[in-house]
Amino acid sequence: MLSAWKQWTKVLVSRESVSTRKTIRLINQKYDLMRYIPESELMKLTERLRVELEQSTPPDYVPYVAVALVKEAVRRKMGLIMHDEQLLSGYEMMQGKVVEMLTGEGKTLASLIPVFWYGLHSKGVHMITVNPYLAERDYLQARDVCQILGMSVGLNQAGLHIEEKQAVYRCDVTYGTWSEFGFDYLRDHLVFEPSKQVQRPLAYAIIDEMDSVLIDEAKTPMIIAGKTKASPDLYYICSQFIRGLREQRDYERDVETNQVMFTEAGIRKIEKMFMVDNLFDLEYTTIYHYLLQSLRAHVLMEVDRDYLIKDGKVQIIDSYTGRVMDGREFSDGLHQAIEVKEGLSISEETRSNASITVQKYFSLYSRLIGMSGTIQTDRDELRRIYGLDVLPIPTHKPNARRDAPDLVFASKEAKYKRLVDEIAALHNQGIPILVGTTTVQQSQELADRLSKVNLQCRVLNAKTEREEAEIISHAGLKGGITIATNMAGRGADIRLGEGVAELGGLHVIGLEKHESRRIDLQLRGRSGRQGDPGASQFFISLEDDLFQRYADEEAEVWRDKWKWGEEGNSSKELLYFVEMVQRRAEQQMYEIRSLVYKFDCVVHRQRECFYAQRQGILLMEPVEEAILRSVSFWIKDRVERFCPPDQLPEEWKVELLRQEFGLSYPLAVTDYMTPKEMLLQVEQRWAQEWAVFLEAQTLQQWRSGWRNKYLRLIDECWLDHLELLGFIKQGIHYRALEKRDPAEVYEMEAYHLYLKFERKYQRALSKGLIQEMISQKSLPLYGTA
Repeated sequence: MLSAWKQWTKVLVSRESVSTRKTIRLINQKYDLMRYIPESELMKLTERLRVELEQSTPPDYVPYVAVALVKEAVRRKMGLIMHDEQLLSGYEMMQGKVVEMLTGEGKTLASLIPVFWYGLHSKGVHMITVNPYLAERDYLQARDVCQILGMSVGLNQAGLHIEEKQAVYRCDVTYGTWSEFGFDYLRDHLVFEPSKQVQRPLAYAIIDEMDSVLIDEAKTPMIIAGKTKASPDLYYICSQFIRGLREQRDYERDVETNQVMFTEAGIRKIEKMFMVDNLFDLEYTTIYHYLLQSLRAHVLMEVDRDYLIKDGKVQIIDSYTGRVMDGREFSDGLHQAIEVKEGLSISEETRSNASITVQKYFSLYSRLIGMSGTIQTDRDELRRIYGLDVLPIPTHKPNARRDAPDLVFASKEAKYKRLVDEIAALHNQGIPILVGTTTVQQSQELADRLSKVNLQCRVLNAKTEREEAEIISHAGLKGGITIATNMAGRGADIRLGEGVAELGGLHVIGLEKHESRRIDLQLRGRSGRQGDPGASQFFISLEDDLFQRYADEEAEVWRDKWKWGEEGNSSKELLYFVEMVQRRAEQQMYEIRSLVYKFDCVVHRQRECFYAQRQGILLMEPVEEAILRSVSFWIKDRVERFCPPDQLPEEWKVELLRQEFGLSYPLAVTDYMTPKEMLLQVEQRWAQEWAVFLEAQTLQQWRSGWRNKYLRLIDECWLDHLELLGFIKQGIHYRALEKRDPAEVYEMEAYHLYLKFERKYQRALSKGLIQEMISQKSLPLYGTA
């Protein structure tokens, strides 16, 4: 049986290899035919492919010709010959696969193949990168290649005017960061005129560094916020109060999930201080919210790790890329709580106007593909959430990098001493060194230690971001020492200087393990690119943040029985412990992403309904039809309240019902009338008065005014709804203490809130219209709450 299985799997592998070789051979045959044709013919071939792709069954040769065209365009414009592994990678992405190409294997060139292929469909391709630097770099490269093939390319940047954005999105291919595309989607659902929307229907997305976007960024939703008035005094009062609290007694910190919560003693202290009976009553939601954000600011948020202070402003540091997140603020008052903590002037608090998670945004595209150098470890998550399969691509040249085992130390001090000695020894040999750190604070500390022993280095972190290109260009030169946060990870192409290859190439040292193995692999991948020599090693201390957060007690046991002195050790037991802790961290991050995803699945269903309704109003010419639906809803609601079936007709509040809708004449009531008959009478009377009112309007002008009123009103109700959902989410971890599934509780409460949201805006629309009708009849305004 086992023998038969081996034979079968061998046949499968063999068939796949034969298929791959055949594909590459066919592509290169087409490429050989194109080498001598004029550029004008290349554009004609592109147009011919567009026509053939419109057929119900395009000819079999079309994909091979498309790949060959890109290879020839790259040769002519860039002077490079794409190797077979790049062709295979691009071809597999055309088939809808996610490909893993190791760092340095030329993913950017390979991406031009699916960019061109999906651009042929004329629906718009979004080529998505992780930061603006890479977006602009890749756009400039693609522009020349695509133009020779008759395809337009645009660059989507923050700060463009609406007309510029629209022009960029009309291009066959649009480059930009994942966040800019997501925020444009949200902004399109906040406009009051269709002409202000910029995106076409979402069709094709190709993501470079797919794991960074779909996995690492999935913990935090994209939020568009507006300014809102908040009491600065309350921030100061809460901050001062929080300073007097003690951990364990008044609050508890969950290091693994990076969350804080008040203890019973802390809650009693708050209730006594603020003179409230029950902190969790709805009327005290604001106090609880401000206190919780102040506690998070003081306990969880750390300067030069989570944020910078520059020119008197708090700037967020992206924990995965190490970059400053320009134009972004911590939401829900956390930003202002940090400002008070740091003694800065308080900015206006933001209020969420629209939000969506990364997972849900990218699920809106009809086709999603991508690539990365480190995605295999998360292939199961990609398949579960996005339905994507990952295909590893072989390297073009054998990997010549030497990856030494991790070196583990008992203390940070011992690690730093050995690290400085190691850097000095390598520097004396002329070997360039790149040291990867996890925070700005860490990079500055190491730079100070090197300075004390007269070793000059360049530091790349969020504070020196403007010097990035220059620092990276010098990182591979002989004798260079570069200290960098994760900014020197993804997309950083460090080229070796003259004579460096003979010395063994770039030496990469990791100063600490990250919460994800993928980020460690990205750092290693800066060395040994495209067959170059190189080396890498991680220096780890049992006092590092990874162990403090996920294995504090176990690390303490290891330190107590430490027997290797201060030189560090790479024993199997230690390395197994390190790997176990890192996997534990990855599992924790996965659970956080899963919970965020579950929460947003609930909100997404509501968001889709709301956006569909809003878009319908935006494009609807006879807006009165939508308004009438709201009035009809409110008529039924009021009849149910004023004419309940368990009362006699003579007990009904008929006059209040008439006043509610501003009807000119009394409603008729009979002894045996049913609520359904009363409903029919009110609807008929209302329809008559509505027809008279509408005839008196200048219809086009009235429609335009009420479309704006309608949109503003439902937007305001939606914002209130999102705010309430946010308050529920803030306290959802307390439900876990009740042994209730937080996701199920959130779904149930969100459903009831959505019903209230619908009722609220239907009521407000109806009341607004009725008030306008009554005022035009010059009658006094009556009504009920």
